[in-house]
This record gives sequence, structure tokens and C-alpha cells, in this order.
Amino acid sequence: MSHTESFCLGIVVIICMIVLNKIAFFKDEEFLRAVRDTMGQERMSLAKRRENPIKGIIWKKSLRKINFISINFKDYHVKDITDLAYFKNVETIILTYMGDNEEDIGIYEEENILDNLYLVKKFKNLRRVQLYHLKINSDVKAACPNARVFID
Repeated sequence: MSHTESFCLGIVVIICMIVLNKIAFFKDEEFLRAVRDTMGQERMSLAKRRENPIKGIIWKKSLRKINFISINFKDYHVKDITDLAYFKNVETIILTYMGDNEEDIGIYEEENILDNLYLVKKFKNLRRVQLYHLKINSDVKAACPNARVFID
């Protein structure tokens, strides 16, 4: 391989690395499905479920525009909330496990679901965290010191 070919290959590799660094890769497939189904311009909410899920690449900069997140674990069986780290400018996070009617309420028993909630501790815009019908296994108020935390 000549020096010119090696140089060109190196440039292509660098460009690929830059582009890949701007793409959001989700650890939890159900979290990704929730994003594809509910993401709007500034909100990610089940109340505004999309007719057609987002297809293709989800860019990190799009997720930084989101200021409201609501996920119902009855619809999306998320096991790892590490992917919340992409939503750096979020103001409100609502995580719940609720059915369509009041009698259809249980507790989301997924072990350690809130273990990675500490990732939102550094979010400067976070003002409110609401957790409904989840198994609380960590000190949520310590993980979100600048936010009002509601647990039911």
C-alpha cells in the first residue's frame, strides 16, 4: 500500500470515528424503542406517541434538545436506564409502571432499575423527577440533589 493510499485510509477512518461519536447507541433495546416511538422536538412522552416510529440514526444532538421524558415500563420493559445520560438538558423525568385503568397498577419489580439514576446528578436543568410504582432500591433524592423528587 502506498503512502497516499495509507493517508487516505487514515482520513476515512478519522471521519468515520467523528461521525460514530455523534450517534446515540443505546444499551437497552426497550429504551431505544421508547425513544423511537415517543420522541418529538422537545418531549419524549407516551401522551404524544408517534404514528410511525423514528427509523434510522438517532443523533446525540437531537436527544440533547429533549426537556421532558416520560416512560411507562408497562409498555416498555426497560431494564437499564443508563441511556438517560444522552438527555443532558432534560428538566423533567417521569418513570412509571401503570396500566390503562386505575385497577391495573402493580410494582415494576425489575431489580436495580434505578441504579444508574445517579447519571442525572450532573444535569444542570433537571428540576423534577417523578417515580411511580417502581421498586426503589437506592437513595433517589441523593442521586438527584437539585431536583424535586416525587415517589409513589
